[in-house]
Amino acid sequence: MDKEEVIAYKKMVEKAKNDAEVVTLREWYDSTKSHHQEIIDYMNSFKQLGRLGKELHNRGVNRVTERVGDNIRTHVEATYSRGLLDIVAPLCALACMTYKKNKT
Repeated sequence: MDKEEVIAYKKMVEKAKNDAEVVTLREWYDSTKSHHQEIIDYMNSFKQLGRLGKELHNRGVNRVTERVGDNIRTHVEATYSRGLLDIVAPLCALACMTYKKNKT
């Protein structure tokens, strides 16, 4: 593939993601206007979305795409359907908070 084909492919993928409202967990969090109280409490406690992403994975929430990082450390960038995250992310945040509370 030459440079122009790569650029065109990247634009096509970005358009498909936007059309399907496929987002990473961070994109979902940053672009949601108002979050459920469970998400607010989760962020006050954990300060980042990594644990929530792991909980989504442990609960078998379907990922649209997944990219595993570099050779230095494990990094997973998964994308999800926005509508699905709207439903399951608060439940998984509640599970994280309950687990943390029971652990202490």
